[in-house]
Amino acid sequence: MLLSHKHKFVTIDIPKTGTRSFRETLNKKNLVEVIGGAGSQFNQHAGIREIRDIFIKNEWNIEDYFCMAVVRNPWKRYFSFFNYFKEYGEKYLKRDPSINWGEAQVIQGKRSASLFQDSNQSAMREIIKTTEPQHSYYSIEGEIKVNHIAVFENINDEFVFFCEKNGIEPLTLCHSNNSKKTLHIEEVFDDSLIDLVYKKEKQVIEQFEYSFNVEL
Repeated sequence: MLLSHKHKFVTIDIPKTGTRSFRETLNKKNLVEVIGGAGSQFNQHAGIREIRDIFIKNEWNIEDYFCMAVVRNPWKRYFSFFNYFKEYGEKYLKRDPSINWGEAQVIQGKRSASLFQDSNQSAMREIIKTTEPQHSYYSIEGEIKVNHIAVFENINDEFVFFCEKNGIEPLTLCHSNNSKKTLHIEEVFDDSLIDLVYKKEKQVIEQFEYSFNVEL
């Protein structure tokens, strides 16, 4: 979640939709006054309901702000989660005992490693089941509550639009936080998992005409 009172914008940072790239690019130019996360009254991945509640508490009018979220092809988003957890779990299991991991890192490492005790499909199924659907971040009771929903697949042009909309000089979006891929998406998804994603992310899939596509 990023907030600028000067430029009057709020971003809803749905996990695995390029949010870190937005954060690093804008923060380098001191264009962000509030970053959700530790030390902030906002969670890093705060949804629109939480953001609106905090705005009301602070007597800020959210209608004065350009509010934007970014969505991504759901199957590729879940595959990104899969690669992230797989890499993190392997890193945890191979860690050097002499290097101290923080409590949060250990918890994340144990959880990530435990996902892959069985098969890749069982890991993916658990990831899908325990991950919030994208529409829950930008809608309340089925009604969209943001000004713009950008698409990850066109993220560079979306960022140009975002800058123009908010009176920010043209910037080049920094790309970061790419997880290592050791498997192809079709090696992880079977028909039941493809269907599970469709049922969970039906709103986004139909709104943006996404389909399962093995080309990454």
